[in-house]
Amino acid sequence: MDTQPQIVHFCGHGALEDGIVLEDDTGQIVFVQADALFGMFKLFAKKGVECVLLNACYSEVQAEAISQHIEYVIGMNREIGDKAAINFAVAFYDALAAGEKMEFAYELGCSQLFGLKEHETPVFKRKSRNNPIPEKTTRQRIFISYKRDVEPDEPVALEVFQALSQQHEVFIDQKMLVGTRWAERIEGEIRQADFLIVFLSAQSVHSEMVEQEIKMAHEMAQVQGGRPAILPVRLAYRQPFQYPLSRYLNDINWAFWQGEEDTPRLIAELTQAISGGELPFDAVQAKAALLETSEPSLLPRPFASAQPVALEMPSGTMDSESAFYVERSSDAIAIKTIAQRGVTIAIKGPRQVGKSSLLIRAIEAAVNAGKRVAFLDFQLFDKSALTDAELFFRGFCSWLTYELDMEDRVEEYWKTPLGNNLRSTSYVQRYILKELGKPLVLAIDEVDKVFDADFRNDFFGMLRSWHNSRATMPIWKQLDLTLVTSTEPYQLIDDLNQSPFNVGQVIELQDFTPEQVADLNQRHGSPLNPNEERQLIVLLGGHPYLVRRALYLVASQQISTTDLFANATAGNGPFGDHLRHHVSLLHKKTELIQGLLQIIRQNTCDDQRVFWRLRGAGLVREEGRTVLPRCQLYAK
Repeated sequence: MDTQPQIVHFCGHGALEDGIVLEDDTGQIVFVQADALFGMFKLFAKKGVECVLLNACYSEVQAEAISQHIEYVIGMNREIGDKAAINFAVAFYDALAAGEKMEFAYELGCSQLFGLKEHETPVFKRKSRNNPIPEKTTRQRIFISYKRDVEPDEPVALEVFQALSQQHEVFIDQKMLVGTRWAERIEGEIRQADFLIVFLSAQSVHSEMVEQEIKMAHEMAQVQGGRPAILPVRLAYRQPFQYPLSRYLNDINWAFWQGEEDTPRLIAELTQAISGGELPFDAVQAKAALLETSEPSLLPRPFASAQPVALEMPSGTMDSESAFYVERSSDAIAIKTIAQRGVTIAIKGPRQVGKSSLLIRAIEAAVNAGKRVAFLDFQLFDKSALTDAELFFRGFCSWLTYELDMEDRVEEYWKTPLGNNLRSTSYVQRYILKELGKPLVLAIDEVDKVFDADFRNDFFGMLRSWHNSRATMPIWKQLDLTLVTSTEPYQLIDDLNQSPFNVGQVIELQDFTPEQVADLNQRHGSPLNPNEERQLIVLLGGHPYLVRRALYLVASQQISTTDLFANATAGNGPFGDHLRHHVSLLHKKTELIQGLLQIIRQNTCDDQRVFWRLRGAGLVREEGRTVLPRCQLYAK
């Protein structure tokens, strides 16, 4: 009452529901529980307290209660070590002293805990985000994400839509035709939503559009104070989420639906979550008990001739052991190169051509050769880091340290009066490579994410300098670089002498040949006859993902060959979800839309930069001086 602080910081011990630990007048331990803190901070919220930091183990319960009244609250969801607590506090208050916002200060504090493996311990609560006013008169905006024309996804989604629409403004994509206005409406609805309810089944987890909507909501929440909050619902789906969904959903509570009898309960759980509660599956133990993990069989597998074709749904990066993985000449080149010492490999090609799958095979070869591997997928960089050079370079070094399970010493190296490039280079050379003591493969996927950053020339110039340093400094021969990109980098790096993409082994992946399509058809049990196989090649070219999808759908008897070709471009057809995804990606990119139309109509593209971006997106290709749609399906 005398000081009237804006921030209240508690540094001590916590004990879950028992409360935070204080002393009474005699020096004895006293637990102060959440309800007492709730009542006290309710009073002092009116006196100017803006933030409460509970820097104590297991204090999330108390943080949740306090956030009913205080705008910003930070607690710890598990035990936190002394060093981690100090590192977090130093970075948090440094950021506030520099005039940054609370969210930035929290993220900066977490970034200092990667090396200690405690970066997920602090949890950020915000009154407006975590505790919507529960009165029935408060209408929330809700976006429902699901896979259309699939059961049980669509029926359950419609029932939830009908129930929630009585109290809230709920959007569900049912009748909208695919087009530019459709993409604009989808983005606008997600941007305005308070919640995104996503239904996840064995089919929808492979939907490109569902993944895109989750990603969109995740990125918007980063800059909109946590809105929209994602509410995942598993529809009789018990498998662990695979990457990239795992990145967005693993740390979020979810609900589970097994059959029609569960729908009323599910609606009640979603209603409660929208009113400020939690979805039921939050504890790690509860999730683990529900999820299925495949146990290895003790019996030997029968010969291939004695068992039917085991189909595999096409999606994302392929397992190197997959029976449907098509080896190309580039595979042998990559695996042979990565076994050598001090190499740089650039894997280039359009979207969905198999770059990430090849990278995984190269990584396995590197591990077999006795090398350590740090795999960084730049899709995981937050948007804030891609607009702030220092935040990016620091995050890059911390992430590398975390992947190698080493102590994070970034703070120490960042005290030197050097630029970001020199600090990062010094950190890798004098700490990472020196302490690691064995060859290291730095594998970076989706490196395209840096191409739009103002500091791209600095970052790629730094990687090129690491490549060049092998000639004069033996320690750099311990580092191999493997970079994966869709967008043609020559158009985006000002000085080609500073590019890491035109040195070492450059591998450019192409679509499948007719022979490889025929091979895949056989691996699926030959669901297409020779005439249908040729018709598929005319429609899809050698597009690896679309060819696999078509063969899977026909081989699994989900669609006939007649319907496959007749409904290829239909919104509810075999490729509707894929085409919607591309329309969504082109939304608001006027120059790309005009460039694509010119290519379809005239087989030319006046702007080379536009061509490279469309090629990187996997929409167009080049034959000599002619520019064409990548396949007939896209042109139609």
